[in-house]
Amino acid sequence: MGEKSFLTLPIDGLAPEKPSFGKRFDMRSFGEPLRALRAVTIQDGGEPLVDLRVFCPDVILRPGCLPFLRETVARKVNAVQASLPMGHTLALGTALRTLAMQREIRVRVQADMAEKHPEWTKATLHRMLNRMVAPPDDVSPPPHTTGGALDVGLRGPGGADLDCVSPGEFWDTAPTYWHKLSDTAQANRLLLIEAMEGAGLTNYVGEWWHWSWGDQGWALRVGSAVAYYGPVEVADAEAQRIPQPPEEPAAVEAGKEEAKE
Repeated sequence: MGEKSFLTLPIDGLAPEKPSFGKRFDMRSFGEPLRALRAVTIQDGGEPLVDLRVFCPDVILRPGCLPFLRETVARKVNAVQASLPMGHTLALGTALRTLAMQREIRVRVQADMAEKHPEWTKATLHRMLNRMVAPPDDVSPPPHTTGGALDVGLRGPGGADLDCVSPGEFWDTAPTYWHKLSDTAQANRLLLIEAMEGAGLTNYVGEWWHWSWGDQGWALRVGSAVAYYGPVEVADAEAQRIPQPPEEPAAVEAGKEEAKE
């Protein structure tokens, strides 16, 4: 009898084997189906959001990040950073996300997928879109809207982002245990995986960068019938996003010269 797909497993059990880079990843089985997520009861006790700019001063917050997470998750972020080798820094690209932000991202990703895959039927496009971007208006709240999920990477001692994708491109290598990764990318992903799992965070195996605790995805992965976080909002969200760094003077001047031509 063939190995069970993750999609066919009950909520109270995950795949019996931990994924590995040595085994070809089944691209059909990394989704966490909405029907399973919806079956997880949310019992939100109102745990507050904390501002990562203050609560997690040692991590990197990338431009555009809305820097808020639930306090328990933020404490785990600090634990991750403390466990990393000297000179390495956890970099957060996404933390909290409003429903409006989720809708905007979904529209953008849908357009990108449709352009790159004109051969897909509407049903295929919808299915693949749901795997990569949670629908904003479903009864199961998108993970980032709960304050329990974060998208991360690593920055090394030299100040550059560590390679987690070679020899592929970002989206092509999205599954955490993508079997074609270079030795360097594998080693960097393992460093991230060990640090995140060591702090108690869980990974959505379809995206190496996406981790969470307390949301329905976390509950599904660990076999809990209850999730602790539902959707949460923060005031003046757009104004609180991490700003883009100012342009270098040389780049500004170059832009002016180009505008003259």
